[in-house]
Amino acid sequence: MVYRAELTGLVKIFFYRVVYLHNQEDSLILNKASIERGLFRSVSYKTYKDEEKKKDDVVLEEICKPDPAKVMGVRSDRFSHIGEDGLPYVGTYLEGGDVMTGKTVKMDNVAGEKLLTKHTHKDISHTMKNSDSGIVDRVMMSTNLNGEKFVKIRTRSVRIPEMGDKLASTHGQKGTIGMIIPEEDMPFTRDGIRPDLIVNVHAIPSRMTIGQLIECVVGKAACFTGKFGDATPFDDINLEEQSEILHQCGFQKRGYEVMYNGKTGERIKSMIFIGPTYYQRLKHMVQDKQHAISRGSLQNLVRQPIEGRSKNGGLRSKRGLSENIIFLLVCI
Repeated sequence: MVYRAELTGLVKIFFYRVVYLHNQEDSLILNKASIERGLFRSVSYKTYKDEEKKKDDVVLEEICKPDPAKVMGVRSDRFSHIGEDGLPYVGTYLEGGDVMTGKTVKMDNVAGEKLLTKHTHKDISHTMKNSDSGIVDRVMMSTNLNGEKFVKIRTRSVRIPEMGDKLASTHGQKGTIGMIIPEEDMPFTRDGIRPDLIVNVHAIPSRMTIGQLIECVVGKAACFTGKFGDATPFDDINLEEQSEILHQCGFQKRGYEVMYNGKTGERIKSMIFIGPTYYQRLKHMVQDKQHAISRGSLQNLVRQPIEGRSKNGGLRSKRGLSENIIFLLVCI
């Protein structure tokens, strides 16, 4: 899977102790309006590959659109988005179970006898996994060194940040989204600025990521002076000079500001450290990991559900975890 992260950029970071109990344990709180404006929105690409198999220069499999008159067990509605070459049209939306590559295999005669059916081929089309979905972005067909035909299909999907997605600063402060709050409920400054992202203050002291605090102060000074700030570790930064610049711009020297509760409008008793900091979105997303089934395939040997998300199987849990889940369901 290819993940592009060019859309991650400057966000306003807001340090506070605990906000509504949803940013504890490195969780983050995001501004809903910022997400709707495109913050951390990205495009995820995934490539699928299929090929024809040969044996002694005889083509056993053929990539094509199956013909219901010749191919056994084919429903024409399953191949409405497939061209005559067996490949999907560019721009088609595919989801779990949809045919991605049309493919047939010739049915062999048994001991030279005639086939008992009018069909001469069998459908072995490649379908998309139940957990995948996306729009066909590009299709390519070629041959390898052995003269076998192979195809590659690239799909794309727009990923909008949701609860459980992972973000991180350039200083290694990673965390997952714990809550998405409407903009009108977010705290605001005297100038009406509302943060895009809220981080728990307890994430800083034990990890000693002082560079992130310095980046925030330097970035804030650079914003109000219209200059560039060097955030690399190769240059010594005089924090007193940056603090003096902030003071000349009418702010508290260390980057603190008076903020007001977005729900009640009351002034927050303590001053809040706020400023711009570079955050980026990581490839660990809920959409790629969430999984749940009610019924599914069983193993032939032990008659238990098969294991693994890719096989649309169940999730194995030990006795203690199972009891906890039952206890939670009873409480609900």
